[in-house]
Amino acid sequence: MRHFLRLLGYSLKYRTPFLTGVLVSFFVAVLNGVSLTTFYPLFDALGDRGGGEPFVIQFSESERKLLTKAVAYSALHYIEAPEQARLLSGQVKLPDVPDAPEKIRKDLAERLLHYTRYDKDYGLNNTQQLNLRTMVRWKLKINEAAFDPLKVIYTALIVVFPLYLLKLIFHLISVQLIAKTGYKAVRDLRSDLYEAAQNLPLNYFYREKTGLLMSRMINDVEIVAAVISSNMRDSITNFFYLITHLFLLAYLNLELLIVSAVTLPLILAPVALFTRKISRSTRKSQELLADLNANLQEDIQGVRVIRSFVMEDQQAERFERVNQRLSWRSFKEQFYLKMGPNLVELSSALMMLAIIALGAAYLDGTNFTIGEFITFLMALMFIIRPIIQLASMVGKVAQASAAADRIFSIADRRPDITDPESPVTVPEVQKGITFENIQFTYPESDAQVIKGIDLDIPAGTTVALVGESGGGKSTLMDLLARFFDPDQGRILVDGVDIRNFALSDYRSHIGIVQQDTFLFHGSIRENIAYGSPEHDQSEVEKAARLAHAHDFITEMPEGYDTMVGERGVTLSGGQRQRISIARALLHDPEIMILDEATSALDTESERLVQDALERLFKNRTTFVIAHRLSTIEKADIIVVISHGTIEDMGRHEDLMERSGLYARLQQISREATEPESPADPDKGNS
Repeated sequence: MRHFLRLLGYSLKYRTPFLTGVLVSFFVAVLNGVSLTTFYPLFDALGDRGGGEPFVIQFSESERKLLTKAVAYSALHYIEAPEQARLLSGQVKLPDVPDAPEKIRKDLAERLLHYTRYDKDYGLNNTQQLNLRTMVRWKLKINEAAFDPLKVIYTALIVVFPLYLLKLIFHLISVQLIAKTGYKAVRDLRSDLYEAAQNLPLNYFYREKTGLLMSRMINDVEIVAAVISSNMRDSITNFFYLITHLFLLAYLNLELLIVSAVTLPLILAPVALFTRKISRSTRKSQELLADLNANLQEDIQGVRVIRSFVMEDQQAERFERVNQRLSWRSFKEQFYLKMGPNLVELSSALMMLAIIALGAAYLDGTNFTIGEFITFLMALMFIIRPIIQLASMVGKVAQASAAADRIFSIADRRPDITDPESPVTVPEVQKGITFENIQFTYPESDAQVIKGIDLDIPAGTTVALVGESGGGKSTLMDLLARFFDPDQGRILVDGVDIRNFALSDYRSHIGIVQQDTFLFHGSIRENIAYGSPEHDQSEVEKAARLAHAHDFITEMPEGYDTMVGERGVTLSGGQRQRISIARALLHDPEIMILDEATSALDTESERLVQDALERLFKNRTTFVIAHRLSTIEKADIIVVISHGTIEDMGRHEDLMERSGLYARLQQISREATEPESPADPDKGNS
């Protein structure tokens, strides 16, 4: 329930339309109650049609006593002096309210209205005063008019239509206000969840399947959307229906209402029985749905691998197991959701039969007439539906609470990388970049990846990071880009700790080309200009030429407007890599990080791109990670990293003379490339 109340907080952000909608819903319920009261004289008039006399509505014993008291009080305090004198002299007498079952006809009704015409206190309590001014005087006016019973019937029918029309108008207004507020709340919730997902630590995406996160943002939010929009609107209206109609029932016959209320636990028992089952089933079914989404997305992305290893049947079996479990759990969830309201409906029907039997005992033609009994029965039957729907809402609230629990488990996660309270402007890199005693361990891991690295890189230097896989090269660059913060030590740009910069400002000075090239579903132009939308076509083409991508782009049917498909599936690996390099070049950063940026290029393209990069590396601080060591021999500084520490550092010639790890890696690299045939320049570009 705590999570559901938090969900409602999103709706209360728009409290003015929401509360206005609630107020309008109250008017809808009141109008419905008023429309039901018109059936009261209608049914009594139907019973009087055969007598040929004017229609006379009946008064209960309590109403007669109330009239007697009001008339006496009015004679003492409000009647004008001449009339009081005639009363005292006995010339006229106070109207005598007859005992039941005698009816108060036209002449007597006119005199009673005369004595109760004042808008003042009659010595009655507030409830009696309200009853006198509304129901009692309304009945007196009907009897004074001495309507023909048939006219009463037609009048009641005529009054009902505008009441229902007005009720419909107010209902549509409440739908517009409350439901619209609910959907705005869902929009805000989804936006908050998306923003929270964008700020999740990177290691979260490494551990979790993408489909799980997507299920939280789509499936779970959809469950919440239905509850806090359309279901919430109906529940508010149903609540007011229940309250207002209970007052109407109490007025018609309080004793019969109390007897009816005794059966209420019988109606609500199924709700208590199934609420916990609904919550548990919802939680499990949503977890299975998230698992199904994750498996499906993984199978789609890995379709080439699945087909290569002939694993279609095994993957289908895995999918079918999850699908079967989800199907059974979804059935149980819907079974519990439907069974509760159906049991409520059954118990309500039994209660209605009991009320009809009891109502016969209360019918006396005076205190409880046929018209009142039928109106009571209609009102009672009417509130059965709100009770059933409110009972169903309890199950839906349980569903929404379970979904909200999963949503807020993501939304409440705080980002591990945040902006400082007073960020410093990022300077142009003139002095250099310094790593001071950097130590780092990935969250939720015990293995230390970086173990006390100290490194001073002058501005404009090209630095190559080499070493065995898993040595910490890419992690060190992730720390420089501030995807993570070091556990100890600091990274300085021109003597300023990068944690003092605003993230967006700092990262706008960095360009990254990764080994795993990612292109968005869109045109080649949009992918090159990603992050730099203000650049025009000529600048996009210039960046593509520098990355040696312009020629193959222009050979495509639509040139720069060619759609590349999801993750650039329509392009070869080398083409994707060159577009990624063009994107980084267009960004024109002061600090460039190339993480295996030329790994997917063929030998000729690598040479051309390397020439272009070497020209662009001037006046730019560049970090290059490469396993193909021939590509970094001209670097200003080569840093050899092994097991999270700096093994060696220097220029290519110096490191080769020392015959250390770098020299061994060079030997391994040469031996690995010797079998490659020079006649196959496109090898690796597919």
